[in-house]
Amino acid sequence: QVGDSFPAGALKTIGASGKKSVIYFYGADDAPSCKKQNSGFATQLSEFQSAGAAVIGVRNEAGVKDDNDEITQNLVVDEDDAIRNEIGIAKDLFGLLGGRETYVVEKDGTVGFVFNSQFKPEDHVSKSLEYVESTKPVSGGSGGGFKLPDFGAMFNKE
Repeated sequence: QVGDSFPAGALKTIGASGKKSVIYFYGADDAPSCKKQNSGFATQLSEFQSAGAAVIGVRNEAGVKDDNDEITQNLVVDEDDAIRNEIGIAKDLFGLLGGRETYVVEKDGTVGFVFNSQFKPEDHVSKSLEYVESTKPVSGGSGGGFKLPDFGAMFNKE
């Protein structure tokens, strides 16, 4: 759920501790919808990185099928679905498919965004990118941020 802490052990296992990360769970490298999702994240990876987020795809051992050179984001294996089970990602389609869920986890481990749709793999990419870009830290100037004028100087009459 948004606002909950993502399991710290899971973040460490997948290499996402201490950094804003888009973590997406999918079924198998060779499934058509999973290929679309992986390709979408790979295509948009520079936009995610510009917005300050790492992208990590997670699938179980049975899902490791392809050695795809087009995939530029990190892909990790969830041994025995341990992370899926800890988070509580339910299976879809009468238990036949592993759930397809995407989380944006903030640097402090708080879940900022969740998206779940088995049949709209491209929406995982677009909706998580919208969220990441909308929460991108604003930078600029020397010291950054807004500074109030010195009102004391205006009212101190000597």
